[in-house]
Amino acid sequence: MKVLLLVFAIVAAVSAQTEPWCRCAAFVTYEYNEMMVYEAPQIIIDSCQDDAGQCKTACVTELNTLSNNGDLWLVQENGDTVGQSICSFLANYNINWIVNHRVYGYFEVCGGPWEYAEFASQQLLCCDAGEHDHCIVRE
Repeated sequence: MKVLLLVFAIVAAVSAQTEPWCRCAAFVTYEYNEMMVYEAPQIIIDSCQDDAGQCKTACVTELNTLSNNGDLWLVQENGDTVGQSICSFLANYNINWIVNHRVYGYFEVCGGPWEYAEFASQQLLCCDAGEHDHCIVRE
């Protein structure tokens, strides 16, 4: 009986393990918090221990492809700009005004901490009543 329980425990432990994975997302950064505004589909990587570089590279490729290298004014297939998609997403959470915020890319390996992917939007993001708008930068 003990052997049978040991076999079941080993089978359960092996089946509970999943493939190593990576998350990739874009965030708007505020002074004291971050708001995820886009999450890419999960990326399969080779290892949870050694593949932060693989995850980061795949994440930057995904975000660059989605936005033409961080261009918030890129018009997507649905007719909205990348920035409008972000403004609409934020408006769903009653965040209707954003002034002069950059959008940054981050990645996460196998549930670890989010790390900066060295991706940033080309322009600052401004949303006026949920509508993507040109930013006026005052110095």
